[in-house]
Amino acid sequence: MIVSFIYPAIILLISIWMHEYAHAFSSYKLGDPTPKMQDRLSPNPIKHLDPIWFFLIFLIWFGRWKPVQINPMYYKKPLRDELITALAWPAMNLTLAIAGMTIMMIYARLMGIDLQTLIMQNFDLVTLFWMMFITINIGLAIFNLIPIFPLDGYRLVKIFWTKWAVWMEQHAMMISVVLLVFLLWPGKGIVWNYIIMVTSKLYDVFFMIGSQIFY
Repeated sequence: MIVSFIYPAIILLISIWMHEYAHAFSSYKLGDPTPKMQDRLSPNPIKHLDPIWFFLIFLIWFGRWKPVQINPMYYKKPLRDELITALAWPAMNLTLAIAGMTIMMIYARLMGIDLQTLIMQNFDLVTLFWMMFITINIGLAIFNLIPIFPLDGYRLVKIFWTKWAVWMEQHAMMISVVLLVFLLWPGKGIVWNYIIMVTSKLYDVFFMIGSQIFY
């Protein structure tokens, strides 16, 4: 079905765009003028667009927007503030997931049924989109928290194991290539199983909390 291809691409476009904006906004608020100087302090997606990666998202469901550059030298507490900036993306993804769950529950109420009935019996294209929206955003947050460069989770290492983080930064290209190869083969199954397991648990938590609020 064509929507099973188009929906993930649209969701990834929204999620990754909001990721870059979250980076820019949080870094600027922590004292770094770099995002504003580079005209990246804007929710306008065109400001963050990388044409090649934009089309790759539709072709292979993998891509990115133009990375936001930051300068930790402007931060009052560099390690802490760089971590806050890095974690802005997972926080944004989880916020989007919660927003998606809220919208889906409102939709169920408008349909006059509970969420479980909507998912199990009255499943439609609207429900499919928001279920994918929630799942993808949780998955992106979990994936990005893996403590390996260039993922934002590696910044946790900078706080607890600075020398190892410096080594990763010095060998950024090699690590990036190894990570990409590992994700494609042979570690694809390991990583995906981890993401699916944690995503499923968080999805259930969001569902339980939302059900208590709406029903």
